[in-house]
Amino acid sequence: MSRKLLILYGSETGTAQDFAEQVWRESKRFYFNGPVLPMDSYDVRNLVDESLVIFVCSTTGQGDEPDNMRSFWRFLLRKKLPSDSLQGVKFAVMGFGDSGYVKYNFAAKKLHKRLLQLGGMALMAVGLCDDQHDLGPSATYMPWLEQLWEKILAIQPLPEGQNPLEESPRQFRWNVEPIDEDKENNSSVRKETDNIYATSQSLLNSQNPTVRLVLEENRRITHEEHFQDVRFISFKMINPIAWQPGDVLVLRPCNGEDRVRQLFGLFQEHNLPLHPETVIEIREVDFEMPVPDCLRAPISLRSLATQYWDLNAIPRPRAFALLAKNCLNDLERERLLEFSSPAGQEDLFSYANRPRRTIVEVLQDFPHATSRLTLEILMEVFQPIKPRSFSIASCSEVGRLQLLVAVVEYRSILATPRQGLCSTWLKNLPIGTKIVGWLKKGTLKLPADASKPLVMVGPGTGLAPFRSVLLQKEVKLARELTAMSVLFFGCRNRQGDFHCEEELKRMEGVGLLKLITAFSRDQEEKIYVQHRIKESGELLRNLLINQQGYFFVAGSSKNMPQSVKEALSEVIGEDNVQQMLTSGRYQEETWS
Repeated sequence: MSRKLLILYGSETGTAQDFAEQVWRESKRFYFNGPVLPMDSYDVRNLVDESLVIFVCSTTGQGDEPDNMRSFWRFLLRKKLPSDSLQGVKFAVMGFGDSGYVKYNFAAKKLHKRLLQLGGMALMAVGLCDDQHDLGPSATYMPWLEQLWEKILAIQPLPEGQNPLEESPRQFRWNVEPIDEDKENNSSVRKETDNIYATSQSLLNSQNPTVRLVLEENRRITHEEHFQDVRFISFKMINPIAWQPGDVLVLRPCNGEDRVRQLFGLFQEHNLPLHPETVIEIREVDFEMPVPDCLRAPISLRSLATQYWDLNAIPRPRAFALLAKNCLNDLERERLLEFSSPAGQEDLFSYANRPRRTIVEVLQDFPHATSRLTLEILMEVFQPIKPRSFSIASCSEVGRLQLLVAVVEYRSILATPRQGLCSTWLKNLPIGTKIVGWLKKGTLKLPADASKPLVMVGPGTGLAPFRSVLLQKEVKLARELTAMSVLFFGCRNRQGDFHCEEELKRMEGVGLLKLITAFSRDQEEKIYVQHRIKESGELLRNLLINQQGYFFVAGSSKNMPQSVKEALSEVIGEDNVQQMLTSGRYQEETWS
């Protein structure tokens, strides 16, 4: 019997892809063969001929599927597909999501249900990884994966006399070799790969429109004494592309020079032959795990450390297993293996996740393992930098693409403050910097009927998409009738972080907007946007029930969205809120 196992993933930021590759790697312990691919890179018409398939997918936006599985999903939704199309296919689905969102793991649930409708046989219940879990996604996927292999081996047992391998023969995805320093083209390769702007373009891998930007303005808009630095960032577009209110800009940030120097200083401290100017070539081990396009050309370690490796990332369990691989110190090796085991996940959470310990700091903590690093291990323990999405805070008519960015910086039990990779990168960009990103449809879908009133709840930088909406309405105000818009804006202090105050008051002055504010720290009792919603019952009943208006929420996914929903349910009724959710008149765009 053929031991073929197909692994397909839909991944927006790389997490689902990383897990799919882990499944592929472990499948080699049981002598399976078969590729791991994005769903859209697989010819879905061949799915009927597969016998065993593992699907891994994340959920984005309002329960949407990731970009790289959309054509695959559209094909599966065809009504003409017979209900027994996949009757010979046994499958399992693992989802990655965040229970703070309304449609938690919706893409995985939809996929699982549709595969069943088409006659597929589920090996086990759909796995639902939750970013909000105390131990992170690994709390779900590690036991799920263990159970998966039990189910698979029950239907495809190993040949008689053959036992599972103790570890996968595919510990490393690719072969990595330094290019001979004496090669004539090495200097030109080094020059090309160290050009940050050029390399950024090659590392952006998206089907969405690419946009080239020049930074024109980068200023702090919160008071100097306020605890948080929020930036107003404005770009001029080199290749102008129109966008709609609610759309997002996706960026892939770079590591700061200080972090890159720290990494190579660590290599130097351990006498490792890993220098910034070293140029490497990455080749496929086999066709099942292709090298991504952005890594096919020779590239310097400096470019990898600046452009590709996320030096801020918290390492996953597998990173500790790889560090243990060549470690000659028994104590270090034992500790590393404990962190990589299912039984050690609580200890790993306390060591790495809770204090937000980065991969570079882990390397500092395990000097014996670090002294035995190889190029192949480096390409595995460092996660790729994930793209970040920002709601665009301006409209196309303004002629500038603008963002509101809260710079992430806080303290944990570690001595060095924790910093967000992308927000810190943006904060430090000098005027005139050229960057590359891409535009993407946002999750907020505005009504086609301009006469429908809009109620918007945007505390903090949740204001961004609504500023875009309001600026466009302001441009159109002179030539067309626009319905009333209400904005609930919340922040800590009127003086500290009332973003875009003058603009909002100007819009209120011309009748474009009714502004309702909540300053949580300007009085003894804390007042949040949900309190203002409860005080505005008559207004909201008129706009949302009598006039069938739309209700939008944007901001942190932690507690605010649920509190807002409960407050609205209190003033217009739970049944009305549910009807709005079902019809798309209640929408959220939240982020963790």
